[in-house]
Amino acid sequence: MVTRSRIARAALWSSPGLLLAISLSPVRGQSADPQTADQKLEQLQQKVDELDQAVKVAQRKQELAEEAAAEKAKTTSTVTADATGFTIRSPRGNYLLKIGADLQVDNRTYLGSGAGSAVDTAVLRRVRPTFSGTIYQNIDFMFRPDFGQGTTAIYDAYAQLNYLPWANIRVGKFKPPVGLERLQSDDDTNFNERGLPSNLGPQRDIGYQISASLFQKRFYYAVGVFNGVPDASIGTDTAVSTHRDFSGRIFLTPFLPDENALSGLGFGMGASGGNMDGQALPSFKTFGQLSFFSFASGVTAAGHRTRLDPQAYYYLGAFGLLAEYALNEEGYQKSNVRRVIAFRAYQVQASYILTGEKKGYTSPTPKKPFDPLHGGWGAVEVAGRLGDWEAEKGVYTYGLANSGTTPRHLHEWVGAVNWYLNRLYRIGLDYGKTNFGGGAPNADKLPERTLLLRFQINFI
Repeated sequence: MVTRSRIARAALWSSPGLLLAISLSPVRGQSADPQTADQKLEQLQQKVDELDQAVKVAQRKQELAEEAAAEKAKTTSTVTADATGFTIRSPRGNYLLKIGADLQVDNRTYLGSGAGSAVDTAVLRRVRPTFSGTIYQNIDFMFRPDFGQGTTAIYDAYAQLNYLPWANIRVGKFKPPVGLERLQSDDDTNFNERGLPSNLGPQRDIGYQISASLFQKRFYYAVGVFNGVPDASIGTDTAVSTHRDFSGRIFLTPFLPDENALSGLGFGMGASGGNMDGQALPSFKTFGQLSFFSFASGVTAAGHRTRLDPQAYYYLGAFGLLAEYALNEEGYQKSNVRRVIAFRAYQVQASYILTGEKKGYTSPTPKKPFDPLHGGWGAVEVAGRLGDWEAEKGVYTYGLANSGTTPRHLHEWVGAVNWYLNRLYRIGLDYGKTNFGGGAPNADKLPERTLLLRFQINFI
């Protein structure tokens, strides 16, 4: 009887459901037949064993189904569509194609008489289909033309070998590693147009680059050799001389990857140097995208050019701060006079996301995407920027520019409100005022006031 009692207790405790069933069964008196009770316990134990076996069979079937799905995934391509674009992926992920787009529609309104003959207009600022992906697992590529503003140009066309984690090799046309805001995506900047330091650096160039992010993203470096292009230019698809530009950048984020009050701090230096012989003269633009500086007739680019760009940002919660300074020393010639002229520019910009999203170097993702019926209104950000641009007095002294028509000094301030309806769609409204030094006969050119409204969609 002792053995049978142990068996009975084990059977009861092995299944809570059976224990409940037994507890609800009629209570039998002490005179109940022991043999009958033992038979019932044995029947219950048999049912428990059958249920246990059924569970094991079901679990095994599930495992087999998961294994079959995994094997099928290894031999089946997938097509997905999400916030990053449309993606076609090979069975093992060694081949990938992403199709995206970048569209910006601007409305420019010029207030007052400082903009001269400029007229209010709506413009397709950027119209860029994007094709990017991976081949043979370790080679990435990007191709992005631009059809905006009535022109057709190739902005990005490169391949990058990622086999070595400490040296990614990129070749083709892309952004040289110099300016901080210039390296930021066109869709992630706080303002509809970049600050004045971006006037003193290349937009795109053709060349070769080695780069990597090391020590758990604490240290980034990039060095490259390029054809060389004028300031704020994408250049041509061929070099204008046998000379080359050499560019490099070091950027430190020493408090990553930990999450703390200093993890959003980054600082570094970008630089480039090369010969300007044969290059086109640069074109400098205001916040309202109007050219403000023109060289005198007969001036050509000649001699050496050196660019220096100290830079930093800091992000903490919803707050962001970005600062940049650009110094260019560039050679120019008129008749038999050859001189090196220094250009300087700086900007300081601050931003805050009113709806509490985390600010960073890239655009925020709204906590509640736009869907008013369900309480979602997206994210709202306010931002402000101060900037300054100056050419040294020698630009007038040596006859390289006319003081009566060309200002050599600018000071701007810009305010912005950005509404991120979701991760892909943004509406931005900026107001900017630019004050000039020089640029009118015996006086300063009138201030330029511009209102820029942008509708932007991007998934790349």
